[in-house]
Amino acid sequence: MFTFDNPHHFLKEYDDNEQLIYHWSMDEIERNDGKVWVINHMFIAPNQNKEAVLDKNMALVMEFAKNTKLPIWPLDPLVIDYFQRHPEFHKIWYHRPIQANN
Repeated sequence: MFTFDNPHHFLKEYDDNEQLIYHWSMDEIERNDGKVWVINHMFIAPNQNKEAVLDKNMALVMEFAKNTKLPIWPLDPLVIDYFQRHPEFHKIWYHRPIQANN
């Protein structure tokens, strides 16, 4: 179980056969411009539905951002890609890359 006031979270889930489905971590850090949540790394087992796992976990990330009023700084490529494809995450994205106008 998690609480919003814990500055470190390590989330993981196993299937009924005790095989790892996913794991990822998120830390609250202090930057010069304020506190942010950093998503360090996300692993999703190759035999899993990557998009379903991301949808489930990114809903939790959004909940963290809303409840703590802190932005999210994704460092993992899977999470960055998810944030890019889902505009609702743009408003909580700390250090969002500038997109060139095509």
